Amino acid sequence: MKNSKHASFILMIGISLIIASCQEDVEILSRNDKVVQPAQPGDFTGQPGGQPYPTIIKQVYPVDIANYQECLAWRIEWPDYPAGVDPDMIPSFFATSTGTLNSLNFMNGTHPVNKKKLNFTLFTDEKIASANEVTDLWDWQGPSAEAVYFAKIKKTAEQIEAWVATRPSNFENYWSQAKYLGTEAYYEKGDFFIFQLPGQSPIRYGGIRIVSESPRIMEVYLAVPN
Repeated sequence: MKNSKHASFILMIGISLIIASCQEDVEILSRNDKVVQPAQPGDFTGQPGGQPYPTIIKQVYPVDIANYQECLAWRIEWPDYPAGVDPDMIPSFFATSTGTLNSLNFMNGTHPVNKKKLNFTLFTDEKIASANEVTDLWDWQGPSAEAVYFAKIKKTAEQIEAWVATRPSNFENYWSQAKYLGTEAYYEKGDFFIFQLPGQSPIRYGGIRIVSESPRIMEVYLAVPN
């Protein structure tokens, strides 16, 4: 863990860790990153009587010219929802094509074509899972979303930062070295996963870093052709 004066989060410059009572306290200082506002936020919108929508901050790293790739990165910060909140109402399903989250309840009430865009669920049950494996999302016709596969690898925050900022091709390069987990995996703070989107052409790779469990904070990365 870096000291309290050193920026350690991967998406943002000017983000520091403050160490107190062995707990990680996230303090965001100044950011010029793009805050993603969902077109259809789902159930929790921050309106009176509702709960706030997660904060999603997007950053683009135009790097790795030799491999003609850049890295898209999203930092997702969920609020502390009160006890008893229906998990189906919490925005958990993420689509890399839009960079937004939506809940199971919302997706089941929207047009089926929107479900096809989904990649994975992040919040519910402290588990990452390919959206096509979530049976509650699909009717008798079966899933329309492409499968996503996960593998776990141990890397420090500094190493992950180097991948994101200078060498996103490493998400693919290290896929074969990571422990293959299939279409779902439980997580805890500090875990880092590589994911594969085989339905894309060419196949795309990215990563998911579990920054904190309480509050729930994750970072999602995706290497894309530049």
